[in-house]
Amino acid sequence: MDDLRGKRVYFLLITLLVLIILLSNLGQNFKTDGFSTSFCLTNYNALYSRYKSSKSYEEYIKSSSSYIEKFLKSNGLKPTEKSYIHRYTTLMPNKKHQSTLEVISKYGKVVKKYEYVTEYFEDYRGIISPGTYMDVPQIIETENLNSIKYKSSIALTDIYKEKNLYDIFNIDIKLKKIGISAVISPVKEGDLISPSNLYNGTYYNYKNGLTKLLVSQTVYDELKYLTSKGYEVRVKSGAEIKETTLQNIYGVIEGKNKLYNPIILAVFYDGEYKIDDKIYNSNIDNFISSSIMLEVIRAVQYQKLIKPDRTIIFAFLSGYNQNKIGLNMLQGGFENYDLVLLEGIGNSLNSLINYSKNQRDLTATAEYYLKKNQINILSKNIDLNSANKYTNITTISNQGQINTLFVTKWGKFVLDLIGNSCYNLDFLTGNFYKLRLFKNLIREYSAILSLITLILLIYTIFKRQKPLT
Repeated sequence: MDDLRGKRVYFLLITLLVLIILLSNLGQNFKTDGFSTSFCLTNYNALYSRYKSSKSYEEYIKSSSSYIEKFLKSNGLKPTEKSYIHRYTTLMPNKKHQSTLEVISKYGKVVKKYEYVTEYFEDYRGIISPGTYMDVPQIIETENLNSIKYKSSIALTDIYKEKNLYDIFNIDIKLKKIGISAVISPVKEGDLISPSNLYNGTYYNYKNGLTKLLVSQTVYDELKYLTSKGYEVRVKSGAEIKETTLQNIYGVIEGKNKLYNPIILAVFYDGEYKIDDKIYNSNIDNFISSSIMLEVIRAVQYQKLIKPDRTIIFAFLSGYNQNKIGLNMLQGGFENYDLVLLEGIGNSLNSLINYSKNQRDLTATAEYYLKKNQINILSKNIDLNSANKYTNITTISNQGQINTLFVTKWGKFVLDLIGNSCYNLDFLTGNFYKLRLFKNLIREYSAILSLITLILLIYTIFKRQKPLT
């Protein structure tokens, strides 16, 4: 009897360990190790080849969204509102025809032809229209345009310097009033594409605007000199602002418990604009992110017999360079959701986290699994003003090629996050994320805990009490 009394503590400890292991392993086990880098690269090649073969940004949107839609269908995801693809319109830069900038002699001979992108580029700021003009340019150096007398249809001017888009719009209106039809303005230093407003997302739709080009400071100074010698300049620009149809694609895996908010996992699938059928910017971030998300879908649906407790919505967004307008369309189209926006994932192991005050728990869960997968968190910032619930995870990368190690770690991270947040949820773990993390941690190390329990049981059974002296 004394022998059993002395072993009571050990039996209680063994019972507790057995109960913990048993409870942590209740339900179906969602596997988070099914991510395939090979399948992911297949998706990447499919998206990138569509980008290279498309003649315009809009063509890429149609082609890639069709690929994503077919992928969602083939993997058994359901549409939202009876459609996978959700269209919206926005103002975007477009190029109606090729652009040129040439200097013409008095005898009509082309004496100088400038290089596109490196020496001149379309200006998408203010009010713009495509057009072709040839004249001896008028140099305008004052912002007091009411004092300017019309001499030429083409203006060489630096008065846009350090002006915002609204100011440039008003300057353009005044230039139109004094008879100017085309404007050439300089960029002091750096590339010409960045200041052109091609990627800004804020545009004006004006019926009869100006034909505008940006040039390097060297070209601008040369044009001023040639103008003083009486040479004509031929300006041709195909730049215009056009109402364009963009597309978001949504696929749904329905959960068993409608009391939980759906989790939305979102990426942007569109990248940089194409210019003249050439890829001047080899940024591949969004292509890799989309490819990882597609492979995550395949890995989840490979276990389709295991139904999630929480509804999962996979969102592929467009409008990345239009102030991320696709994200606004997503947030306006759903109610009561938890959003995780993944930008540039798979391109490095350095990440930034921005999140709203209403989504601390899911953010903490994401932070745990980032660290678990050896992904560095360089900064973490909370948005105290937003009423939306979101966690935005972004990577920092300067590389222009795929690193399979990065891709694999990010794929595993997304699967870990889904497994923890959407599967094997009960009242406690569904509402308290720390309990959910603890439960998953026990399940992960259940083999070791079982071995410890067995050793403790053997020790308890064969342990002998010391004889009383």
